[in-house]
Order: sequence, then C-alpha cells, then structure tokens
Amino acid sequence: MAASDQAELTIDLAALAANYKTMQKNAGQAATSAVVKADGYGLGMAQIAPALFDAGCTTFWVAQLNEGISLRGLLPDAVIYVLNGVPSGTAAQFEAHDLRPCLITLAQVEEWQSHCQASKPLLAALFVDSGFNRLGFGEIEIAELMAQPNIFEGWELCLIASHLACADDPTHPMNGAQLERFRNALAVLPKAPASLANSGGIMLGADYHFDMVRTGTMLYGCSATAKEEDALTPIAYLRAPLLQIRQLSAGDSIGYGATFTASGEMTIGIASLGYGDGLSRHFGNQSPSPIRFTIDAQPVSLLGRISMDSLAIDLTNLPKMPSVGDMVEIFGHDNPIDRLAQQGNTISYELLTSLGSRYNRIYK
Repeated sequence: MAASDQAELTIDLAALAANYKTMQKNAGQAATSAVVKADGYGLGMAQIAPALFDAGCTTFWVAQLNEGISLRGLLPDAVIYVLNGVPSGTAAQFEAHDLRPCLITLAQVEEWQSHCQASKPLLAALFVDSGFNRLGFGEIEIAELMAQPNIFEGWELCLIASHLACADDPTHPMNGAQLERFRNALAVLPKAPASLANSGGIMLGADYHFDMVRTGTMLYGCSATAKEEDALTPIAYLRAPLLQIRQLSAGDSIGYGATFTASGEMTIGIASLGYGDGLSRHFGNQSPSPIRFTIDAQPVSLLGRISMDSLAIDLTNLPKMPSVGDMVEIFGHDNPIDRLAQQGNTISYELLTSLGSRYNRIYK
C-alpha cells in the first residue's frame, strides 16, 4: 500500500489504447506506429508498449540503443526503429536484438553496410533532414551519399523518414516547405516506404501521411497543437495529498525567499509534491497569474516557491474546506496537462518526461 504522504500518478491504459485507435483512424491508409522513447514519455515503457501492442500497434520508435534493447525484451515480435542511428561499434548489438537503426550520416551507412556484408543483409531506415536541422541527411549529404558507388548493396533500405518542425501550427509555412523537400529527397533516393508525419503531422492531412505515421504526444492525452481542446482522452492523472492546512495573517510569508506575503487572513494547504518529483521550480511564484491546480474540480492557486518535496496552495475561498489527506490534482481530468503547461510556459511533453520516480504509480 502506498504511503499516505505519497503523490499518486494514475495511467489509464484503456484510454491509451483508445487514443491509438483514434490516431489510426486519422492516419487513413498509412500504417500507424508509436513513439515510446524517454520511458514511454515518462509514463513507463514497460506498461505503455505492451498495451499499445495489444491494441494493434506493431511498429515502435525509440531514440537510443539501450531503449531499443529494453523494448525488445518487452515485445519480441515488434518492429523497432532507433532514431539516433547506429553509434560506432554497435552494429552487432542492433543485429543481436533485431533493431532497425535510422541511419543519419554517411559514416553510419558505411559502417552498417560493412557489418551487413560481413554478416547478412539487415534492415535499416534512412533519416532525411527536410529543414529541421537536427538529425539526418540534408540535400548536400544526400548528393554525397548517392555519389558513393554500390552504397545500398548488402543491406536493405526499409524506410525513408523525416520529421516536421512546426506541425503544432497547421498554418506555418514550414510544413509545406518540408513536405516539398521530403518529396524531392524521395525522388532521388532508392525506392522505399516513407514516413514524415508525427502526431501534429497526422492532423495536417493525407498529403503528409505517406506510408507510415509516427504518433507520440497525442497517444498520451496531450495536444499536438498545445491547445487543450485539441487533445484526445487524458491518460495520466497526477495528484498529491494535503499534508497540512495552515492559517495565515496579514504579513505572513510562504516558503524560500519569502516571495509571497499574505495581504490578509488566508487558509493555505501544503501538498506533498515538489521539484524533486519533476514539477519545475520555475512554476512557483508566478505573478500576476499564479499557476492553478484543482481540488474537487475547484481551482486553487500555487503560492510562493516550490520546495523539493512540497508546495503551498491557496484554500481561502473554496466553497468546502478540504481535509488533510485530500488530493490536489496537478494535472488530469479537471486540470488538463496542456493547460498547466501553458500556464508554466512549457509543453506537456516536458511535464510528462520530467516525472520523477517517487510517485505511487497506478496502472488501470
């Protein structure tokens, strides 16, 4: 049984599966794969990935080799792509764990080809930089690649992928520019299935879907556009118990730095959650618009700075005074995660992937 002073993170795996089905429908004829990097966006890859596989997802994406190895242990029959490609000296590990690297440099292609020629033909993707300027082959690198004789011999190019930079804004001209660059790359590279769209890209329409889409944030109940009304069903609910209820008088301050001072009589609550649990200290002491959480669907304001293990909220004007042990919803049904992220000048991705390990995790 969880301790009564422990914050609670509930993950609804049925809602996760339903969100996958929705994204599968939105993707039309394209295959729908799932991104489970960063420990399933902070929610536990060991639980998230099998639930998605049971929902019909057969292709998964991680960022790092070690993530791919862990995922293979969970899903022996899944297709697994590793976005960082094949680091030098690791090709044998990719073969041993049946992982597909997304090759991002000519050196990686050459190393993969060399390994395959010494072993057996293996599958790999080629990652194209269509304007993001993060990872992959740009126009110059593609020309250098194609100038290498027989560079695609000995291994199998199973996918050509790229990534959208501004899919969270459907009106951004970068979307169309990247689509054009991706099509130009496909025209000169060997024929292979293609993948461009992330969650936001799926919502841009069929032109962006190609053969496979990669859905991440929308699976987890977050909005690809950072607008809470665009999100699918929430799957994560973070709540923290009240440890103490205190009365303040005018002139009393709260927390480190005494950054909040009461202007009159107040009732405050101390909740068992802080930056040690992954809620950034930056969230504290926002003025003139404090961060809002909820108790029984009623908004309550965060007061002063967040401590490592606790935070203070204003209970003064609640219609019903809570009791010690009652739960404060940090994000969830009554306080959507995208709303909280916008208040804190961040994104829901960061909130999820920053979650600490001290929660009582409940998988429904």
